[in-house]
Amino acid sequence: MKKINSVLLFCFVMMLTAIICQAQNPVMKDTAKTENKSAEVTQNKTDSKYKVGQMWSYKTRPQEKKSYFIIVKIDVHPKLGNIIHIAVHDLKIKNPNSRSGFSDEVNHMPFSEAAINKSADKLLKEKIDLPDYEEGYQLWKEAFDSHHAGIYTITLAEAVDAMEASLNQ
Repeated sequence: MKKINSVLLFCFVMMLTAIICQAQNPVMKDTAKTENKSAEVTQNKTDSKYKVGQMWSYKTRPQEKKSYFIIVKIDVHPKLGNIIHIAVHDLKIKNPNSRSGFSDEVNHMPFSEAAINKSADKLLKEKIDLPDYEEGYQLWKEAFDSHHAGIYTITLAEAVDAMEASLNQ
């Protein structure tokens, strides 16, 4: 049931991403402006302080003080810079599609490095096992490459708020 909730939540986030990008809302960076085929995402090494497998605390919402994120992947984009892909755990997102009424994790969210810099608080662990993020990443990548998805440029707490508000409309 937890996996189904995560997949449902991810699918909803992807729909929200496409809607936000089409509306050119500042919540996410619009990738439609990067039509150049050479501007696709690559998995090059980065100079980032963030590394795959790190676990970070962040400036959470008040009801999620123990929430943390894990760096699951880092992509390099020639125009957007480092795209930091994260999984977020110990959330309390109201979700009418969940049997319990809440979702406690999201296994894939793409952010600009600047947004992660505004969100990250403290490195908790240098290396932990990665959650199952690949399916969500692949769905995002296909949508991103076809200019139907973007990346978050707001803080992680703001993104979780936006996700929760959209789930409950």
